Amino acid sequence: MNTASPLAEIPPVLVAVTTFRRTELLPPLIAAIRANAGAAGSRIRIALVDNDPLRSAEADASAFSVGYVSEPMPGIAAARQAALDAARDGELVAMVDDDVLPQPGWLDALLSVWSSDRPAVVMGYVDYVWPEGTDSWIIAGGFMRRRRRTTGQRLDALATGNVLVDAAQVRDLGVRFDTSLGLAGGEDMLFGRALLAAGGTIVASADSVVRDEVPPARTTREFVRRRTVSQGQMRTTLLTRHPSVVRRAALRGVHLAGGVVRLIVFSARGIVARLRGDLAAEAVLRRRAWFAEGRILGALGRITPEYARAAAGGSGASHGS
Repeated sequence: MNTASPLAEIPPVLVAVTTFRRTELLPPLIAAIRANAGAAGSRIRIALVDNDPLRSAEADASAFSVGYVSEPMPGIAAARQAALDAARDGELVAMVDDDVLPQPGWLDALLSVWSSDRPAVVMGYVDYVWPEGTDSWIIAGGFMRRRRRTTGQRLDALATGNVLVDAAQVRDLGVRFDTSLGLAGGEDMLFGRALLAAGGTIVASADSVVRDEVPPARTTREFVRRRTVSQGQMRTTLLTRHPSVVRRAALRGVHLAGGVVRLIVFSARGIVARLRGDLAAEAVLRRRAWFAEGRILGALGRITPEYARAAAGGSGASHGS
C-alpha cells in the first residue's frame, strides 16, 4: 500500500446522516460529528437525509445549521442513494446512521485509508454496546456484532453504518443502491457485490469507530429472533434473484435444502450445548438455527421486511442497526 497522503490534500467530505423519525438522536449526533471530525473538520459539510415523507428532521437541520435532503421513497436503500446523489463534484461521502456516535479520529481514519489507494469505499467499525442488565445469553450469541477488520484489508462484503464512499468513482462504475428493495433491507450486500463486480474495491479501517448503544427494546430474545430470521429471509431472497424462472427455482431449491439441513444440525447441536451448560455455544447455535429458518422461509417466498415501519405518526423503524 502506498504512503498515506496528508489529510490537507483530501477532498471535501459530505457527512450524510440517514434518518427516519428519531429526531431526539440528532442533536448529540451532530455535536459528535463536529467534535470528532479531526483534521478534516474544516472540510466537511453535514446533511440530514430524511426518509420521512413528513420531513420530521427538517427543523433539526435548520436549528443546527446543517444541510437537509428529503427522500420520501420508503427504505434505507433510497436514503443511501439520496446521500450519494447529494454529493457535489469532488466530494467524498461519509455515511453514518442516526443511532451511532462517531468516536475521536473516526473521520481522519477513513480519510487516511482512502488517501493511500483511493478505494471506492472505506468501511469503518461499528462498536455495539449493550445496556447494563442485558441477558448474557444474547451477548454471548453474537447478535448485532461485527468483526473488526485490519486496516487496509480488502473486503468482499459491505455494511454501510460507518463508511466513506468515493461518490464520483462509484458513479463512474455505474453502481447504485437498489431502491426497489423498499423496507426489506439487504441493500448493503447488493451494493457491495455490484461494486466489486464492476471493479471497485472495499477497504477496511479498524481505527474508524462509531459507537452504537443498543436500546433496551432490542435486547430481548424475541427481537433478536425476529431480526435474525428476517436477515436469513433476505439473504436467500437476494441470492436467488435471477431473470430466468427456471434458474430462480433451482437456486431456491438449493437454499431450501441448505436451510433445512442447517436448521436440523444447528438445532441438534444447540440442544447438546444446552445440556452441557455451554451458554455461549448454545446461543450462537440458536442464532444460526434462526438464520437457517429465515433461509427456508426466503426460499419459499415468505419475506418479513427487516425495517418494517409503524403506521404514519408512529416511530417506526429506522436506519440504524
